[in-house]
Amino acid sequence: MCGEPAISLLISPCYVVAMAFAVTLLFDSDVATSIAARWELLAAAGVSRSMLDLGYSPHVTLAVHDGPIDAGAAAALDRVFAQAGRMAMTLTGVTTFGPGSGVCYAALASSPDLMCLHARTVSAMGSGCHPHYRTGHWTPHCTLATDMSDLDMGRANAVLDKDWRPLQGFFVRAELVEFVPVIRMKSWALAPRSTRTP
Repeated sequence: MCGEPAISLLISPCYVVAMAFAVTLLFDSDVATSIAARWELLAAAGVSRSMLDLGYSPHVTLAVHDGPIDAGAAAALDRVFAQAGRMAMTLTGVTTFGPGSGVCYAALASSPDLMCLHARTVSAMGSGCHPHYRTGHWTPHCTLATDMSDLDMGRANAVLDKDWRPLQGFFVRAELVEFVPVIRMKSWALAPRSTRTP
């Protein structure tokens, strides 16, 4: 492994598997549009097209699983997301996983709800979770570019830092996907939480 390869659906040169599956959280349309605009900005600057070329929506990866997802795990994920509500989120700033990682990402503010959902997701998927996504080892993040040289990581940070403001919104959907290429296997809408008070 080289550094911490945040493989957020894109396999880096230092982590190659024959088949992998991921559970992702998808943003509301405003946040998704803002992230996609930053992908376009990096492409226009000649820094990276990696996330545009992936052909998948802006997302946060909750778990990556090496190998097939059996029927029991799929049913367990159904139960997890049947109980999961729409969740507030904030992307706080732009950073990397350090030299050699090749990854620039937007850091995701942690919360008890998010960490609980992550732990339940990893448990539901069973053994085979990629080490960096196991409970206690996961860094919540939204990948902005991957497979970059250290020089390009610095350029990406410079491009994105110029007008970065924290992005606030909601996770509105979860998906189980196979990759690469990304193939959607299951999708769960996250129910809006009630605003009524007792």
